[in-house]
Amino acid sequence: MKRSITYPPFYFFCCMVLTIISYFLFPISIILEFPVNLAGTIPLITGYIILRKASDLFHSNNTTFNLEVPSVFVIKELFRYSRNPMYLGALIFLTGLSLLLGNLTGLLFPFLFFLAINFLCIPAEEKLMKQTFGKRYLIYKKKVRRWI
Repeated sequence: MKRSITYPPFYFFCCMVLTIISYFLFPISIILEFPVNLAGTIPLITGYIILRKASDLFHSNNTTFNLEVPSVFVIKELFRYSRNPMYLGALIFLTGLSLLLGNLTGLLFPFLFFLAINFLCIPAEEKLMKQTFGKRYLIYKKKVRRWI
């Protein structure tokens, strides 16, 4: 199947880089000073752990990451609570990075990441999952929320 959308990690890395760049370009918009900004390490680390664990589940089940026909329907562990734990982890990570940097402008990028993933990537992936796994996916979709 030909991909019609940008590879999702592209959005993540762009938002991460733009968050960091905004810290240097707009230092006047610092809203969290040291040591309060260190609270951002909690969501940063939590997001990384969620992202990594979900990614490892895909690897261990030998399924695809791209918009290709999935070979396995993963519904265990984190996927029992969120249909998109990798995206959830990435969103939490980006939010933590923004808080750690303490930059108001940086908080724009987790929001943009959410919009891109929620309205561009996930609908295409859900369509592919429905085509591939049919009724089994629709039952799962009713039980498990998109994000959390």
